This record gives sequence, structure tokens and C-alpha cells, in this order.
Amino acid sequence: MVGICGVVGPGAAGTDALVDGITTHDDEVETTYDGDRVSLWTSFHDLYATDQPAAVDGEDVSLWVWGDVYGYDDGTSYTPRADAPGDSARYCADLYERHGLDFAEGLNGDFAILVLDREADTLAFVTDRLATRPIYYTRTDDGRFVFASSIQALPDHPAVDPAFDEDLLYEYLVLRRVFGTQTPLVGVRELPPASVVTVDLTDASKRTETYWRPRYRPVDQSLSTVVDDLRDTFQQVLAEWTDDDDLDYGVLLSGGSDSRALLAGLDRDVDAFHITDWMSRETRIARDVTDASGDEFHMLERELDTDATILDRSPATSNFSGWFDQAYTAPFEGEIRENVDVLLSGLYADMLFDGGPLQTHDLSLGPVGKVTLPAEKPVDTVDQYVAAKTAEAIEPVHYVSDSRDIDRILQNRIDQGVARVENHGVTYDTLTDMVMYGDYYPMGADTDAIFSRSLMQLRPYRTPFLDNRLLDLQQRIPRDLLVRRDLIHRIVSDLDPDLASIPHAHTGIPLQYPFPVQYVGGNLNQFRWKHFADDGPAPHLDQGPWPNRAEIVRRSSFTLETIRENEALLERLPLLDFDGALECYRRHVNGENNQPLLYSLLTLLEMPVTEQVATPDSPPAGEPVGPVDE
Repeated sequence: MVGICGVVGPGAAGTDALVDGITTHDDEVETTYDGDRVSLWTSFHDLYATDQPAAVDGEDVSLWVWGDVYGYDDGTSYTPRADAPGDSARYCADLYERHGLDFAEGLNGDFAILVLDREADTLAFVTDRLATRPIYYTRTDDGRFVFASSIQALPDHPAVDPAFDEDLLYEYLVLRRVFGTQTPLVGVRELPPASVVTVDLTDASKRTETYWRPRYRPVDQSLSTVVDDLRDTFQQVLAEWTDDDDLDYGVLLSGGSDSRALLAGLDRDVDAFHITDWMSRETRIARDVTDASGDEFHMLERELDTDATILDRSPATSNFSGWFDQAYTAPFEGEIRENVDVLLSGLYADMLFDGGPLQTHDLSLGPVGKVTLPAEKPVDTVDQYVAAKTAEAIEPVHYVSDSRDIDRILQNRIDQGVARVENHGVTYDTLTDMVMYGDYYPMGADTDAIFSRSLMQLRPYRTPFLDNRLLDLQQRIPRDLLVRRDLIHRIVSDLDPDLASIPHAHTGIPLQYPFPVQYVGGNLNQFRWKHFADDGPAPHLDQGPWPNRAEIVRRSSFTLETIRENEALLERLPLLDFDGALECYRRHVNGENNQPLLYSLLTLLEMPVTEQVATPDSPPAGEPVGPVDE
């Protein structure tokens, strides 16, 4: 596993205890640094590992970059980095020499940077705008600052005794995420997004400066202006990212529009990887897209027992953001790694440019179903925000031993002041900003974060929609264009009309048609498919991108087996109950849909940290690991 870990403070004593919780692939490049008051360990993909750490000329400073820096904006213009893929550290060292830690504000990329200044006796952490590469930290009883890119690694340090914060653990179980920088482990936090956190090597104290926050400030502009800006910026990003002819690039492809936009915008051949369970409508459309683009199609076929296979592997990498099965590519690592050097995806396009966080109205049609109306449902209060985030929550949770209320838990973690809103340790300027960006600022608040972070482990990975230039552009787009104009469809139509002539797998309507046709035709097709179309070849298979997880639980034995295998663990853990877990499963088999609660539970039970919490020498639930450091 690529990542970083370390210890800061007197008697730092090395990182050996933390490393086992991070290492995965044999071809990653590792480095170690051991000083009197700081010990560091890094593991990077070979492509990114050139000459790390980089030294800053004329100063006793070393700099490491986990990830990739794309370029720099000096406040007047943006310049893409023109160096080799592995030269991000050297590039940042040069910027640091000229600007000091102020260089962070102009960086564009997905990264976590470490700057060790031996003269100043400091170790500075720089996170990118969304903290796409997380760093978790805690303090030991003797004041040392222990950090790691995997939350599962922290309890491996002998001075860290983990315990669960029961409210935040409940939040994860019900919502499959914890908002902000807080975690279900007492005394463990994530470093904040878009920040420079400087730790003093003498006493491990820290100070934090946030250099950027998302601010939704829409500008009155026409649809054509927005589409032109989005298309041109998107194409520029792709051109900069894929200009190395010595590298092979891969794209994760669905039957929708986000990943199709990558094929439309790329000016080179790629390998397209499509994960599926059978030759569904989604898969047939994905294959048609690659036929039209001339790219190679790789059909990565799941089986009924694939989720059981992933359960054996992915919880060890979980940071309490998503379910175990969302490490979708885990069973296919060999084929992907064999064929490509760099992996691209269209993740976050819908969140940013298709009104993802905006609430809309639903119209119930009784037994026929419901229709989502293309009209925004305002969220003007914290109570409305909380209600939106918990709308699909399942309560009561049968395997939780005492009564909890997810709405109350969220409300207690949100503090709205006159000039800001704080949500689980992260500050937003306004309630609107929290509504628009709270699902992925930081990325750990996203229910799909385990997917994107698992891709980072597989190969050097990028999603163009998180480039700073596209983030900036999104903050200026009027709401009605986000909700009712299919912006990604339009850029595909502009860039490659042939790809736009192929239907969208969800609606059955080609991307080239305007929004009214998409909306009406898509709803009619959904009605037809629901009531008249052929089902899949098995109860857990349908025509969409993912299998029916609820039916997988009913048709497979691994859920019940995992619960029974962990009976002793369940009985030792606070908050959880073995008999309640069996009852949750039985109710699901008999017709209730408890799959979300069961997959959260399975992920938790198979995490290494869960066993460590349950060991007898752990402190009681609610007792801090060390001094709580907000």
C-alpha cells in the first residue's frame, strides 16, 4: 500500500510498528528517515518515487510528496508542471525555496506533502484542497505525535491504545461515513483539507493554517458560456495529464457519461476497464462506447462470491469511509496493473457538475413508483441539512445494544455561528457551502471514498474533475444549470458526437439530446424497464452497473458466516450485540432491506482496528487514547 507514517517527539523510536499496517505491493519504493525527534517511512509507486526526499537548496530541509503535483498558480497565471512524472518533490522543493510554506496555496494536484525543516525543528504537512490523500494522527500519553495514511495502522504503535467514540461509530454504521475530520476512534483525527499543519519537533505541538475553502458564489452566465468553459478546461486538463507517450493509460468505464467524457476528450488510445456481473444493458453500452472510440475493452466479470473475496482484503485498508465491497477493482488488480501505468476515472463529475449535493423533490406515483422532479428543494437550516443526510438511514439498528438517534448525533456535531458553520471539525463560510461541499470536503466524508482511495493504491491514479481549475469553475455555475442542463452530456456531444449518439445506460436516451428529452424519455424508459423488461439471469443481477446487494446477502452465506465467526468479538465490543446482528440478518432474509446496516457491520468486524479495540488492555469506551488534540 502506498502511503506514509511516522512519529514526532522526544524518543520517536522508529516506525517499524506502523509499517505492517500500510505495506501491500512488492514493487513500491520505500524510504525511511530516523532522526532524534522524528521518524518517517514512505511507500510510493515507482512512477512517483524519483529522488525522494528532495533537498531544498541552501537550507537544511527535506521534502517528500505522496501523490502528484500537476502545476502551480502564482495568483496571476497557472503553469502546468513540465517535469517527468516522478519529479513532484523536486518541483515543490524549488517552490518552497522561493515561497516557503506559502507555496501550498498555489499547488494543483492530489497530494500529501511532508516538509522537514531541521533548522526550525519542525515537520510540516501540506494537504491538497480536498485531502484526497488522508493523514490520520493521534497523541500518545507521553505527548508524541503519531501519524499514518491508514487509520488501521495507528493502533499498531505500542503507545496507542484505541477506543471507539460510540456516537461516531454509530454514525459510520448508519451512514457508511463520518463527516469532517473526526473519526470513530477516540483521540484520532484526520489532518484537515487544504491546510498546512506544522508540528514542533521539540514538544510535538502543532499549528494549523487553512489556505483554501470551497465557496459557492455563482455568476450569472449563459449555458453556452458554462459549457464552453467546462469543455475547454476539461480538455486542457486531460491533454496535460496524458502527454507522456512512454506510459500506458487506462480508464474505468461505465455505461454513463462521466467516464465517456474521458474517452471523448483524450487524444490517445487507452485501455477501458468495465466491471460487471454479466452482459447487462450497462455492459453492452460500455462495449459499444469502446467500439466507437477504438479503444480496447476489458470486461472484468464479478461472480456471486466476489463480495466475500473483497471482504477478506479491503477492510484492512478502510478509513471508515464506505463499505468493504466498494474497493471494486480489488479482484482485478492483476489485469489492470499488467496493462496500464496510470489509471483515470470520471469520479466526482456528477457530484460537481450534475447537481449531486442539491436536494430535489420527489413525486410519488403510488405502486408505479416515483419521479424525481428537476427542481431544487431548498436547504436553509441545519435541521433541513441533517434531514437530507439521514433521509435513507435505517433505524433502529438491531445490533446496536442501546438506543441512538442519527439526527441528534449529526446535529450535536454541527455548530452554526454568525460568520461560519463547523461540521465535525471542518469549517465552512456558510450553510450553503456546507450543503454544496460537505460530502467531499474533505474526501473522507464521501460514502465512496474507499473506492477512489483503493484506486490510488492500485496504480498512479487521477480523476480530472478534481483538478483545481475545474473546482474553481464549478463554484461559479448557477444552480439551475447544475440541476437541469446535463453539462457532462454536452461536453461529450461537443468533443465526440459519435460517443454522444450512444444511449446513456440509466436513461436509454443518447447523450446528444437536450435535457427535456433526457428527462421525459428517461423516466418513460425507467417505467418500462421496471414493469415490463426482462430481469437479469439471477435475482441478484439487473441491468445497472452494480449487482443487487440485498439479494447477494440472501443468496450467499458469507454474511451469516462472518457474523458467527465474530461472535466473541461482538460480545467484547461496546455498543454492539451478537444476537442483534443475527436478528438484523434474519429480518433481511425474511424481506426487510437491512443490507446497508449489514455491510457496514461486516466492514467493521473485519477491520484490524476492531480486534485491537476489543482486546483486554484497551481503555474503556470513551476514554481518550491520549490528549485529545482538536
